[in-house]
Amino acid sequence: MKLPAWSFELLRDTDAPFERVQEKFLDGERYGAWHPRHARVSPQLVVNEPDRVEIEHWDNPVPGVEEWSRYVVNRRGGRVALLHTGKFKGLPVLLLMAYWQLKSARLWERFVETL
Repeated sequence: MKLPAWSFELLRDTDAPFERVQEKFLDGERYGAWHPRHARVSPQLVVNEPDRVEIEHWDNPVPGVEEWSRYVVNRRGGRVALLHTGKFKGLPVLLLMAYWQLKSARLWERFVETL
């Protein structure tokens, strides 16, 4: 039997200086301040280049569910693009999709507020 899966993307941008965004983005101690669903998660650094930073993590937020998330901060001209991709797999996914979407809806807005 194939397990239910769900994925989504959140794309925003900001005019904050890339260096400040990068510093805050890599501050693992305060990760939960801008993403409350992941207060207990320690993301792994995947890419750290002068104009791009990526972190990701794997988690089992509830029994029977696997979650993979990637967060990308990318300099684009005078702005900074903020991308979050999430993928969930498991039987409880169908019941929890709306909850996860609500909890993640203002993710990047909360991040920018902490700058």
